[in-house]
Amino acid sequence: MSDANERRWASALAALDANLLVALDALVQESSVTRAARRVGITQSAMSQTLGRLRRQFDDPILVKVGRSMEASPFALRIRARLHAALGELEAVVRDRPTFDPSAATQRFVIATVDYLTMLLVPALRRLVAAEAPGVRLAIHALDSESVTDRLARGVAQLYVGVRSQSERALETQPLHDERLVVLLRRNHPLATGPLSLEAYAEAEHVHVSPRREAGSIVGRGLSAAGYDRKVAVEVPFFALLPDILGDSELIATVPSRIANLFAADYELLVRPVPLSLPDFEVCMAWHPTFAADPALHWIRGAVERVASDS
Repeated sequence: MSDANERRWASALAALDANLLVALDALVQESSVTRAARRVGITQSAMSQTLGRLRRQFDDPILVKVGRSMEASPFALRIRARLHAALGELEAVVRDRPTFDPSAATQRFVIATVDYLTMLLVPALRRLVAAEAPGVRLAIHALDSESVTDRLARGVAQLYVGVRSQSERALETQPLHDERLVVLLRRNHPLATGPLSLEAYAEAEHVHVSPRREAGSIVGRGLSAAGYDRKVAVEVPFFALLPDILGDSELIATVPSRIANLFAADYELLVRPVPLSLPDFEVCMAWHPTFAADPALHWIRGAVERVASDS
């Protein structure tokens, strides 16, 4: 086919009304304007007008009057099977709507989060999944320096749970709960009794938890604004390391209140207010807008929301 013909037919296809193809299928299947009109659900007059449009569109008679009946043209006979199959596929595309049945689902959901939120949310989330979607599998991926947005966009992870940073501003988010920072230290620490002063807090050696190994911290910036330097003795990537590090040392850590209360209940640790004005922050879940309408992801987001509301 010449370039001119290719351009001609490409232009014709772009301008083609899909309803014409439905009518064309009915006409070549029935070889009758009356029966084709009845099949499509329009009047005979309307189908006759549509046949005229089809003849002009395809430069072919489509149906030819032979005696008292009509017969499909050679062109119509040639395309009849392919057209019918193509319309069946097109109908399947139009009707296709993804569904999600938790009781029968076997999906694997990857949630990117920090370990302290894993400890708070995942045990309850796993119980909920086991009860409602026993075939569903959960995978928790630790955060690192790689962009969460990229991982969600590529489908490597389906959901992020944590603090939204500027690098994830392209994501859709839903708040889960507000969080405040507190001081965590061993119960027989020298600073465990009496009010914790700002000076003592600044002079103490700190454990800094940095899941993404980011430069700076809320605490560091707060102390700097107050005229102090933060003394970080140990930097670790996981909150789960804190009980062992704090349990037999003079170190202190400034951590989210929910994980601090969990550790205080399970270990010989004490929770104290931070003697410094630090901003609260919001824990949210986030997902890439490409997958916002996916019913499977809608379900897992709802499951995380239910678990978070009880934590």
